[in-house]
Amino acid sequence: MKQWILCPLTAVIASVSQPLAAAPSYPSQPIRLIVPFAPGGTTDAVARVVGAKLAEITGQPVVVDNRGGGGTIIGTEALARSPADGYTIMLATPDFTVNPSLRSRLPYDTLKDFTPIGLIGTYPMVMVANAGQTLRSVGDLIDRAKSQPGQINFASAGNGSMPHLCGELFNSLAGVKLTHVPYKGNGPALADLLAGRVSVLFTGGPAVDAYIKSGKLTMLGVSTAQRHASLPDVPTLSESGVGGYDVTAWFGFLGPAGLPKDTVARLNTDIATVLRSSEVREKLSSLGAELGMGTPEAFGALIRDEVDKWSRVVRTANITVE
Repeated sequence: MKQWILCPLTAVIASVSQPLAAAPSYPSQPIRLIVPFAPGGTTDAVARVVGAKLAEITGQPVVVDNRGGGGTIIGTEALARSPADGYTIMLATPDFTVNPSLRSRLPYDTLKDFTPIGLIGTYPMVMVANAGQTLRSVGDLIDRAKSQPGQINFASAGNGSMPHLCGELFNSLAGVKLTHVPYKGNGPALADLLAGRVSVLFTGGPAVDAYIKSGKLTMLGVSTAQRHASLPDVPTLSESGVGGYDVTAWFGFLGPAGLPKDTVARLNTDIATVLRSSEVREKLSSLGAELGMGTPEAFGALIRDEVDKWSRVVRTANITVE
């Protein structure tokens, strides 16, 4: 009887005395990197370059998952519904902060359902004109727009796109009314600008660099508050008479809400290491972006500021996409 009692007791004591198995350190399995756009675009390219190097550093595969559609809403919802374990992250763009103002309903809360990991890069939008328009400066454009209200048009990649909002912010701050002409993507908009069917376009600099050099397009200004290092000779819109104009396009990493602080810190540190790689910088140099890992707190503050800024632009211009 004593032996029957002691055997289980001995087993319990032995099990307690054994050290607990350590939980596997993060990351211990593949990381899914959501890109809320179709394959082939700029955001997809950035994600694949950064993801490949991140896989080398962490020793775990980083699988790019393109979830395009819905103006980035489909991919963003997929992130919001993912477990907060660090194995699903997303590369976000300004669309993330614009959508709350454009959509009456979103399947997530932009400010509550995500964890900022860090901003990784910024770049300016540029304002370009068809060379045949004989517009040589922002001042020329403002003068002509005021003398011909509603007759000067600007193209965009579609209703609610960043180029559209850049144009509407210009209208508001410059006190003019350029007429918006939406297209299904930046490619068709640029094609019609080159053909002279539209007068002005906001876009990323690399997309129009060759046309500037060939004289087909004229660079009027950059969108950032200060002149950009990649375009030091191009004046800002603000210094060209549109006071207060400040738009910076960006890329940043997000996780779902509730991501543990140590996981956020590990991701931030590892991605910062990726961005210091000369190989990564060389591959992304054509974007004209300033690369560098920001803190989660700074990225969170940027998101809040951007949501507020674009909500004002959308209300003022009465922009709708639904």
